[in-house]
Amino acid sequence: MSIFGFITWDINPNIIESPIMIRYYGLLFGLAFFAGFTLMKKMFANENISEEWLDKILIYAVVGTVVGARLGHVFFYEWDYYSQHLIEIPQIWKGGLASHGAAIAIVIAMWVYAKRVTKGTKTTLWTLDKVVLTVALAAGLIRVGNLMNSEIIGDKSEANAAFFFQYEAKKSIARYFYADAENISFSDEKTNNIEKEGFNFPLKKITINIQEPNVKVADAEEFYQVFYANTYQNNNSSEEHFFATKQKPTITQTPNGISIDATIGIIPRIPTQILEAISYFVIFILLFWGYWKQEWYKREGLMFGVFFLLMFSARFIIEFWKEHQTDSLAEASLNMGQWLSVPGILIGVVFIAMAMRKDKVR
Repeated sequence: MSIFGFITWDINPNIIESPIMIRYYGLLFGLAFFAGFTLMKKMFANENISEEWLDKILIYAVVGTVVGARLGHVFFYEWDYYSQHLIEIPQIWKGGLASHGAAIAIVIAMWVYAKRVTKGTKTTLWTLDKVVLTVALAAGLIRVGNLMNSEIIGDKSEANAAFFFQYEAKKSIARYFYADAENISFSDEKTNNIEKEGFNFPLKKITINIQEPNVKVADAEEFYQVFYANTYQNNNSSEEHFFATKQKPTITQTPNGISIDATIGIIPRIPTQILEAISYFVIFILLFWGYWKQEWYKREGLMFGVFFLLMFSARFIIEFWKEHQTDSLAEASLNMGQWLSVPGILIGVVFIAMAMRKDKVR
């Protein structure tokens, strides 16, 4: 395969930056709940259920998803950090949500919903059979949001379908040179590649403009040495998308500051966000078909079981192409996402088996 066949992803995650910042992720998150509410309304109408319960189920689902996803990230992936920064746990706007935590919390939230709202007239499983249909759609939309944020990336890859997350790379490079991401430009010219640690990394020419008249050539040279030292030797950990090369940069004084022309090695990644999004949309379509065409909801727990089995099986498989998100499992054969998926798969199998032994509810 041609090493130059990678796809460049250069999308700003912000749709609007001022006066109020609106991000694709937030828009897709909101769309997920709107679509979920619409689906839930149709299912309630199909089963002649009072709409009095409808608004409350959305509140329980939203609170459960957000709180559970945040706590899941904190405890499953970054407890070492958050144990020392407890005040940052509620700061979800800084990022850090885990789907496994959301799954656990939604089950708990629906149990509370069944106790406090339906008051035993409908079981927790009856509620979950509806909710998982909306969650599958929401999960797909949220993974598209992750793609727009250039996050939850896969391992490096030489495949033509690999993504180079250029926007995120520009932000990282800019920090080394006290510049803005807008002042980092990549050439479209195709260059050679560099073999490093058994992998062929494509090379890209970049221009870094430091728009600060007080910065001198000697300062820029020092900036580049730090850039080289921090990225060339540690490209698998300190930087996710690029590393400096041994090729000496050209540094020029300009009327507005400094211009640096350099060559960097870039790290194309497997777009696991897309793989997950496609998987979750397929699961949604299957559950939608099962509910409306096969009346799976008449076997209590079947929709829930199918969702857990397929969702966590997909997650388990795709995790093989993802980077480890916790340092403690970096050398393990399975990562944290896979270990957390195993119980979900088993739960799915159990609930499918239990549901198939029941008679259909008339």
